[in-house]
Amino acid sequence: MKQTLKKFIMAAMSLFVAFAAFAQVTTSSMSGRISEADGRPVVGATVVAVHTPSGTQYYSITDNAGNYRIQNMRVGGPYEVEVTFLGFGSVKSGNIVLRLGENFVQNAVLTEEAVSLSEVVISAGINPILNSDRTGASMNISTREINTLPSISRSITDFTKLTPQANGTSFAGRDGRFNTVTIDGAAFNNNFGLSSNALPGGSAQPVSLDAIAEVSVNIAPYDVRQSQFTGAAINAVTKSGDNNWKASVYTYLRPKSFTGEMVGDAIVKGARERESQMYGITVGGPIIKNKLFFFVSGEYEKESSPSGAWEPSTNGTVDLTNRISRTTVSDLERAKNHLMNTYGYDPGEYQNFSAFPSQNYKILARIDWNIARNHKFVARYNRLRNTSTSLTNASSGPSGVPRSNYSRVGEKSISFSNAFYGNENAIDAFAAELNSTFGSRVANKLLVSYTATTDPRRTSNSDLFPFVDIYKDGDPYMSFGYELFTYKNQVLNNTLSVTDNISINLDKHTITAGLSYSNIYVNNSYIREGTSYYRYASLDDFINNAKPTAFGVTYGYEGQDIKGVEMSFGLASAYLQDEWQVDPKFKLTYGIRAELPLYHNKLIDNPGVAALDFNGYKMRLGEWPNSKIQINPRVGFNWDVKGDRSIQLRGGTGIFSGVLPFVWFTNQPTASGTIQSPEIGLTDNKLPADFRFNPDFKAQVAKYPSLFPPTMSSTLAKGAALAEVDKDFKMPQIWRSNLAGDFELPGNMILTVEALYSKDLNSIVQQNKNLPNPQGVFTGRDSRPYWTNRFVNSDVSSAMVLDNSSKGYQAFFTAQLIKNFEYGFSGMLAYTYNVAKDVTSNPGSSAYSAWTSNLDAFNLNDPALGHSNFSVPHRVVGSLSYRIEYARHLATTISVYYNGAASGRSSVAYSNDMNGDGAVSDLIYIPNHKGEIKFRDVAGKMTADQQAEKFMEYVLNDKYLSKHQGEYAGRFGKVNPWRNRWDVKVLQDVFADFGTDKRYTLQVSLDIVNAANLLSKNWGLYKKSGLANNYDVIMPLKYMGRSATGEPEFTLNATDIANFDAKNQLINQLTTGSTWGMQLGVRLVF
Repeated sequence: MKQTLKKFIMAAMSLFVAFAAFAQVTTSSMSGRISEADGRPVVGATVVAVHTPSGTQYYSITDNAGNYRIQNMRVGGPYEVEVTFLGFGSVKSGNIVLRLGENFVQNAVLTEEAVSLSEVVISAGINPILNSDRTGASMNISTREINTLPSISRSITDFTKLTPQANGTSFAGRDGRFNTVTIDGAAFNNNFGLSSNALPGGSAQPVSLDAIAEVSVNIAPYDVRQSQFTGAAINAVTKSGDNNWKASVYTYLRPKSFTGEMVGDAIVKGARERESQMYGITVGGPIIKNKLFFFVSGEYEKESSPSGAWEPSTNGTVDLTNRISRTTVSDLERAKNHLMNTYGYDPGEYQNFSAFPSQNYKILARIDWNIARNHKFVARYNRLRNTSTSLTNASSGPSGVPRSNYSRVGEKSISFSNAFYGNENAIDAFAAELNSTFGSRVANKLLVSYTATTDPRRTSNSDLFPFVDIYKDGDPYMSFGYELFTYKNQVLNNTLSVTDNISINLDKHTITAGLSYSNIYVNNSYIREGTSYYRYASLDDFINNAKPTAFGVTYGYEGQDIKGVEMSFGLASAYLQDEWQVDPKFKLTYGIRAELPLYHNKLIDNPGVAALDFNGYKMRLGEWPNSKIQINPRVGFNWDVKGDRSIQLRGGTGIFSGVLPFVWFTNQPTASGTIQSPEIGLTDNKLPADFRFNPDFKAQVAKYPSLFPPTMSSTLAKGAALAEVDKDFKMPQIWRSNLAGDFELPGNMILTVEALYSKDLNSIVQQNKNLPNPQGVFTGRDSRPYWTNRFVNSDVSSAMVLDNSSKGYQAFFTAQLIKNFEYGFSGMLAYTYNVAKDVTSNPGSSAYSAWTSNLDAFNLNDPALGHSNFSVPHRVVGSLSYRIEYARHLATTISVYYNGAASGRSSVAYSNDMNGDGAVSDLIYIPNHKGEIKFRDVAGKMTADQQAEKFMEYVLNDKYLSKHQGEYAGRFGKVNPWRNRWDVKVLQDVFADFGTDKRYTLQVSLDIVNAANLLSKNWGLYKKSGLANNYDVIMPLKYMGRSATGEPEFTLNATDIANFDAKNQLINQLTTGSTWGMQLGVRLVF
């Protein structure tokens, strides 16, 4: 069966050249039933719908049941519809607005006299929920909502957060990297996945909000045309021109005084360095009336943002409240003087950092062409150029070298400014769509798109110099040099696409069939520690030229420049679906989608790797995974219980497949040692006795050819970090179901109650095949395993394998009340409760960092099911908007957005590596009483008994820990404090027609985010434990070793009891995320 289906797909795909497609819905539709007064169907009636602004016409003929359906209609409106049939009067209706991806039902009864329904028709925009096409969890954001709801970043994500099942960029408890985003139906994804942002473009928004007409979020669409996600499908359609000339010019300004700086009684240093200016223009209109239209948008933005860096101390004392690090000014000055005097290298500044600059420009142009009554064509081009600056990587280092749970910029450490890095992002995207109808029953849509991105290209202000970490007391203390992942770092990502859907109306059935073929080309130049990496136990060791505690490097063979690794990935898809209108009240949608991943480019095997054995596992780096078809059946239903859409039950179940961030795929060729050397990470016990610092990284490689082979050979370099994709690997896949009821209430309100459940079929997990079985077990109550040797092959630092797991699920329950727009009012309020669990959030872009950054009590190669980092158990979200026109020429709009939820989740773990697996990722054991855990004295500071008493006090006073005594802490088991966030927008319009048939409007807007903090410095704040690091890992204890009887022994993660008490409290986060912010806008519309 599978072979037959595979051959069918490939044969069908031969109709196309090798293109790529992740097409989603870009249009709307209309359907209904035409009958006589006695209910008998009218067969052969003509239905004509006209998009009045552009004159675009659509038509259909009723079938034997009196039904009609018009597909691929332009989003928006208003539309006028006329139904005619010989011997009857015509029926006309108007003021119909079509929403993205939705079917508007327009029924009509023909009589002998003409009837106009213009005054009684309710537009589709007023009631998008109670319609027959709605089955799964979804959300539509209209132009009105985009224009009136608060937004300072002017990002699509400022509006998708209205979705009740959302949490930032995550939906339904899934990693935001598993969403798919389309613009006008064409894929517009952050395919490479270096961040959780679903959109490409780095820190910039790739498409101006003023170019977006409407946005939809689909979490459980049972339409098989929607694909390539296990989170959510986010689809935006751009604005288009029509017969009316329209233009706008605008600016958004955020001066330094428009950012709050007070968090409680503390000042956020650098907050008032934030400022931005944005300028834009839009123009749209006819080229040929009723025939050809255009729309263009241009926007430029310049911004300065606080660096977020901590300041050094004068006395080595940490001040969490004021973000003062333990790193001293004197030590930083000492290091800088040594670097400049000895090596002639200037590391930059270490305090009073300047604000980080960024700027971008973006343009979009669109053409709409009514070729003929049955053929409509759309073409769109958009472009982005963006530059920005970022802090040093937080804590990653060479694979196989233990990393710290503390950041390079934070309470423990300071980085010099030349260790920061820049990003350059570039996007050029083109999409074209042809919508055709053939007679009254057949509709076809052909979509072709191409997107070329450079996302990102890293830059540095530093001279070429090794990156150096200086430690103190086992934790980071200072860092300097050329940022360790920036040298020649660049990602090219090109997507070429085509898809074709055909729909046939067969009375009660609408059959849809489609084919697509996808090709994503990636070129990843990624050289970890490309200028080399050194770690020292102390500043004195570095200055005195002692042997480093760790070294890392990646280099080109035979002195050649390093080239990027390539990947060419294809995805062939075929799908078939039937929408069956069983009766006027019940619609059943069922279909199947088959997807076949294809790996086009050849890989080179490394004989040195092929010769290795990892406890019976052999790595084959010269092969991609096997291509395996994934079958995705889906079925959904919609039941109009009473026949008047006052009560609607809907739901469905189905399988959804996505794609993973391609950075994890390119880990394999990058680490294979065939294009360049594998990353080599060596600790001091593997370095020669005479190994010393050398500012010339190429000379260091040349000096030790036995450590750093100049060519690929059968002998692998010691300390090599390897990565592979398992040969049976499958793309992410879930089984998702939902059941919902929509109830019409008085006052034009709708109550929705919805349950959503997702089960992982193929989730993503990393395994280190070079980690052997544990060699021992701790004695005492905490009897977890430990390693005394963490290498199967001592010459390999890690051997990562990307694999699948079927563990994990997400359950969501939502109650939502929506007030549709009426008398100037609109709004919504929703409450969501959820439980989401997985085995890992894959917190890293490299395989090794994703593995070591996961948390578990026992074994990272078999992590236990734990709470997802992508959801919080309770969320309340709401919005309210009111518009009033008065005094003939004035209008005021006030909108409020509210989000109430916990500010994430936390894990409780040890501050260092307890079990010896090389990862600082060990969740704590929570004792029943102080005798279950042993402490060591800290000489002159605190006794073991004092620490035991203090720790039990900490456990008993913690809501989560006290409920789980006698257990191991769960991954992200602890819920962070609740936070209330209020955003406000005020719009003031002044308008006049000046004796013409057009309205000219001057609009002034003010957006206020976190408005509660504007009212009180103690409101709207982010809080977290002072014992937590930047990754929400709370670290109350430090592992000190085993006792004579094999029990683990600890100390409090503090210098003394008073220091522990100071850290063991909720600390206000001194960032601009806790303060209010405002933005002033001025817009002229004509």
